[in-house]
Amino acid sequence: MTFSKALALAGLTLIGAATPGWAADWGGVRDMGGGVPVPVPAPAPVPTYDYDSDWYVGLGIGANISQSAKIQDSDINMPLKDSGNIGASPIFSGSFGRYITPSLRAEAVFDYSPDERLTDKGLLVYQTTRSNFSDTNTYNVQRYDTVKLSRTTGLFNLLYDIPTGTRFTPYLGGGVGFTWRKMSRNSSEFATCDATANFPAQTCVTGPGLPSSQTLAASSSTNERFDFAAAVQAGIAYNITDQIVWDNGWQMLWEGGAIAVSAPSIANENRIVYKDSVLQQFRSGIRIRFD
Repeated sequence: MTFSKALALAGLTLIGAATPGWAADWGGVRDMGGGVPVPVPAPAPVPTYDYDSDWYVGLGIGANISQSAKIQDSDINMPLKDSGNIGASPIFSGSFGRYITPSLRAEAVFDYSPDERLTDKGLLVYQTTRSNFSDTNTYNVQRYDTVKLSRTTGLFNLLYDIPTGTRFTPYLGGGVGFTWRKMSRNSSEFATCDATANFPAQTCVTGPGLPSSQTLAASSSTNERFDFAAAVQAGIAYNITDQIVWDNGWQMLWEGGAIAVSAPSIANENRIVYKDSVLQQFRSGIRIRFD
């Protein structure tokens, strides 16, 4: 065999030995068709929030949507609102809190609700009776009587934020604290005797304690008191940014104790009592987190 033939045979042998390595480096013969590899898309990042911002403050506005309470009058004939007819009243709210864990937070909340009317607006017309040792007179009464109730509540709440992996965060909670209520009353009255129970005379009897008519000038009275309060809450928050949260929540508030206010009337003292109240409340506001 000549030298040139031996050299060619050796070159072919080396090329054959190197072919598997080239195939491995280039992904095999099938990868050499000129196609461009398509990268696999990375999963969308889940939003995370700055849990190092442990503290927050909040401001909100809402309403007492409904309430259930016992509202009693010493004169059962006087027209008085039922608690279900009081209607909605505004709430102005402020809070200060801290995250104990990424899901558990504690806060102090103060709410103020301005005056709610417990009597109908305008002139009240009704009949009432007055007695002495010998007779009972019935009187036609025309009365202006404005009774208003306002409240300030302070609660310490514990709330649990339910993680969802999104910007929406439902929560549940409860709290205890106090309610400070103020009841104010302004009234005036004119009453005339209409009939007597002294059958068969059917004429008004005058004498000690039984006037034929009575005019009471305008009077005012106020009563204030602190009582125990407790509440449960539920709501949903939306993380606008890492530090700003939009909060929408419902609260059921229970108030202990009773508050009352009195005013003079033809039936002697007239006393209105408000007690055993449970309120359904809604509020919406902003929480701002900070370090």
